Amino acid sequence: MAQDEITRKVEECWDRGVEEGDPCTRPLLDLTREMIEEYAAGRRDELPGVGMEPRYLLEGAEGKDVLCLASGGGQQSAVFGLLGANVTVLDISAGQLRGDRTAAEHYGYQVRTVKGDMRDLSIFEEASFDLVYQPASIAYVPDVRPVYREVHRVLRPGGLYSVGHTNPAVHSLSLGFCGSEGGAGGWDGAGYRIVDRYRGGAVLRNEAGVANMEEGEPTGEHCHLLKDIFGGLTELGFIISDVAEDPRHLKEPITGKPGSYEHMLYFVALYFNIVAEKA
Repeated sequence: MAQDEITRKVEECWDRGVEEGDPCTRPLLDLTREMIEEYAAGRRDELPGVGMEPRYLLEGAEGKDVLCLASGGGQQSAVFGLLGANVTVLDISAGQLRGDRTAAEHYGYQVRTVKGDMRDLSIFEEASFDLVYQPASIAYVPDVRPVYREVHRVLRPGGLYSVGHTNPAVHSLSLGFCGSEGGAGGWDGAGYRIVDRYRGGAVLRNEAGVANMEEGEPTGEHCHLLKDIFGGLTELGFIISDVAEDPRHLKEPITGKPGSYEHMLYFVALYFNIVAEKA
């Protein structure tokens, strides 16, 4: 697939993030298999630097063929690698893929890294993987369906696809935190206001540097509607077996300054993961 403007923006964004030390680009080098197994079994609240929901996907990962899709950086791949899975990572950012190789070398497992577009998995044969694990990176394509089709093709029958999404119903609340100030939604002293219409499409950044859905230049991110998020899976014959919400809103006590991103996540279920099975 030829690289388009959106893909170039995303690649530049994440390569720049690596150079600037964005936390999402730092390989995790302080994990142990014991820590991960405790987390999977619910005996540990969190893993340092990464969230992996739903946790049961980590159980029995040893020997499985796992594709970490648009998931570079040496974080999710490190978790699966330490559990003994056969890990492949596909990501658009060469810098992110270096993080996966750094983690693999640090821990001593093997990893295959592939630079590519999540919408084109033609480098992989049909029925190559038992699990495709994708965080909320699907926000970086305009349409979820091309990704879903490719994932369906490379999964084995009975294989699972875990894909993270941003909740479109409250997506506008996050725009004030997308590298900008002055988003329309926000803390009003009692709660977080949703003042933008429910809509999908490209996230834009206007001349004032504010992320929004109405005017400005594309940032590379997109908001997908629920009918596409779920309908795109069922159209292909995927069976949706689970929907796992980001659990941060359940934690006590509430931390973070009111109006901050950390504080908002206690009030809003902004992210969720779908687990779908290839029938």
